[in-house]
Formats: sequence, C-alpha cells, structure tokens
Amino acid sequence: MNSIVNPEQTTYFICREDETYTIVAHGSVEPHQTMNTGQPIVDTYLDKAEWETKLVEGSITIEENEEVI
Repeated sequence: MNSIVNPEQTTYFICREDETYTIVAHGSVEPHQTMNTGQPIVDTYLDKAEWETKLVEGSITIEENEEVI
C-alpha cells in the first residue's frame, strides 16, 4: 500500500496502475490529511502546475471549478 501521510505542504498525486501512464486516481493531500491507495505507482508533485501538466499528458483535464480531492 502506498501512502501520503501529513505532508509538510500540499502534495498533489497521480496514481497509476502501470508504467504506460494509465491514470486511475489523482488529487491532493493537505498537511493535516492522509491518503492511502492500493495502486502500485504514486507520483507526487509539490508544484500544482507540474501536476496539471502531467494530468494533461495522461489525457486528464481538470475544470476550473472542479474540486481536487
């Protein structure tokens, strides 16, 4: 199991099931939060713009009013 536990700053993540960049989950974890996943690959980003770029590369778009969870 992969986890992000009480990060020092907001941490954005992308969960993938394989190296071909099949995104199965994405979101953010605030310093007071914990995120656990059974997915084998979890990429983390501290820079929201970099995270959003990786999502676009994986054919995922986030709408302006979409809440990041």
